[in-house]
Amino acid sequence: MKTKSAFQHVKDFATAPLRMLLLPDELSHRLGLTSLEDERLLAVRPWITGSLLDVGAGTNRLVREYGSGVGVDVYDFGGHALLVPDTKHLPFQDGSFDTVTFVASLNHIPERRDALAESRRVLRDGGRVVITMIDPIVSAIGHRIWWYSEDKHRGGMRPGEVYGLWPSTVRTLLKDAAFELVAEKRFLYGLNRLYVGRKSSRQHRTTSVARLSGPDERR
Repeated sequence: MKTKSAFQHVKDFATAPLRMLLLPDELSHRLGLTSLEDERLLAVRPWITGSLLDVGAGTNRLVREYGSGVGVDVYDFGGHALLVPDTKHLPFQDGSFDTVTFVASLNHIPERRDALAESRRVLRDGGRVVITMIDPIVSAIGHRIWWYSEDKHRGGMRPGEVYGLWPSTVRTLLKDAAFELVAEKRFLYGLNRLYVGRKSSRQHRTTSVARLSGPDERR
């Protein structure tokens, strides 16, 4: 993903309600707008280094565009991601990757605690886990409006899936999986958040967090 031009920023801002409520990603692209998927990938891409594992890869776009790594998913979205029965047992050796991403997917993984622990296992020391997530209220409203959302393509929400996660929940999940939270940032007009955790060889080491998001609101 390339960075946005100033003109693109203006155009995207002017059409924000359409992009966020009515237009599927494909139609946004046709109209020359930045899709919601584009926004997430633009936020995630600067944090990716080395070999990448994308969990909940969907169409596998992130891996294809990045060019080094593998995407896994439990559902076939047609992007040639590696299909796995679940994400709590990944078919990779310890320390296989430098970055693991969960782009708008962690809330759709019922075994999310195990999935994060497994992502730590397959990361090298110093590797990163990168997560994007919206909160449950924004997600619940959106999924009732987004007629094109992925969960509708696969028959709706499954047991254990939730409509987004609160920031405090994501932070707790990262802490429980022994990740150091090293960065947190709001994007997409404050409606979405990015979290970056680091795998340290010392599981309980504390570190300062680069809070790029301003004061926390929940909590």
